[in-house]
Amino acid sequence: MADAAGHWLERRGVRVTSRARRALSVLGVVAAEFPDSDLLYSGPVLRMGPLGYLLHHRGHTHTIVWAVISAVVLWMVARAWVNREENRASGASGDGASSVGVGVKSANVSRALLAVALIGTLSHLLLDYTNSYGVHPFWPFDNRWYYGDAVFIVEPWLWLVSIPALFWNRPSRVGRVLLSLCFALILAATLLLGEVARDVALMLVLFAAAWPLLQWRLSAQRRTASGLGVWALVTAGFFAASGRADAAVRAAVEGTSAKERVLDVSLNPGPGDWGCWSALVMSTDGTTYRVSSGFVAPFADVRSLATCEARYRAGRIGSDVLGGLSERTAATFAATTQVAWRSAWSAPRTTLQTLARTRCEMHAALRFMRAPVWQRVSDRELLLSDARFGVGGGGFSELLVPVRGECGMEGRWIPTWRPPRLDVMSDEMGRSERSE
Repeated sequence: MADAAGHWLERRGVRVTSRARRALSVLGVVAAEFPDSDLLYSGPVLRMGPLGYLLHHRGHTHTIVWAVISAVVLWMVARAWVNREENRASGASGDGASSVGVGVKSANVSRALLAVALIGTLSHLLLDYTNSYGVHPFWPFDNRWYYGDAVFIVEPWLWLVSIPALFWNRPSRVGRVLLSLCFALILAATLLLGEVARDVALMLVLFAAAWPLLQWRLSAQRRTASGLGVWALVTAGFFAASGRADAAVRAAVEGTSAKERVLDVSLNPGPGDWGCWSALVMSTDGTTYRVSSGFVAPFADVRSLATCEARYRAGRIGSDVLGGLSERTAATFAATTQVAWRSAWSAPRTTLQTLARTRCEMHAALRFMRAPVWQRVSDRELLLSDARFGVGGGGFSELLVPVRGECGMEGRWIPTWRPPRLDVMSDEMGRSERSE
């Protein structure tokens, strides 16, 4: 991004100083990571334990309002830093004038810095949206979560597409070393961790051999354009596959029972694989709240369900995320050529209503949890989990909720995110949430 901005300026006859070029590069990195500044306070600082992380990571800093404000602040800092060189140059000349294109008194350089800052912060929100964790970018006007359910959170295709263009576009020596290490680590993870299907891993390796050579032969401008174009094509492919997977899952549920209503479907692809997906379905028949896990082959004619299950039997998307629940049962929905069911967990809808109404920890956690499940671990505590991230393994989305006793949340800052499962919570809470 920063290199593209520098080339754009040079094509317009603006001489970009080394200081301005460094500012563009640093600003691009800082702006792209700045929304994750919530990590500085979302955990121990708020003394809320794991709940603080759930409620505040991807929180207010992951909104368009914050992204724009922070981009403007970062732009002003970068512009002031580059201006120091221009002021020194003007002082050295003795006439108080600066040459065209030097520093950020050039309107073009200033605009480029602002564009890099805005693209950096806003693109972070867009990329976070593509996976199943979710964001709520339109706060304070809309406090709902939005989920892309399309791209694996560390998608190898996207890394392998972007790194070669960055490598050949004149980064520093340190930058080239870091990019080379990242490229090697992605390939090593693809081949050694066992999460990527072997046929997909072979495709990734072949691409990793050919794509850098092609990028090396292109001009800087075409490298940037081709990198962005292929990135967009890869992402669009995952979104198209996600749409087909979602439709297949809903059809399988609705084809089994006319009474069962699908509330939500959470989807995750295999790394690098458009053809194999894991699914969680949250549904209700009016009296029972149910979470069911399944495996989906959206393009079953090309990549069959049997092939998917064989490729991922021992991997992340091949395992049953509900496996840690002691009271799970076999899923009762009908299997199809595109969908295979694993297991299900259910509870009376009134149980969730009561817990949300009487336990403030549960009330707060449900502002994040999209697929809440729970089980009693002692006479005094329930283990509450978001099934998207596994159950019973001590993961970041698991909370111990006291069955009775005083509320331990007094004085804590609880954001007003709309609970994803408001559709199965109490009428009383539903009315209060809708009024917010």
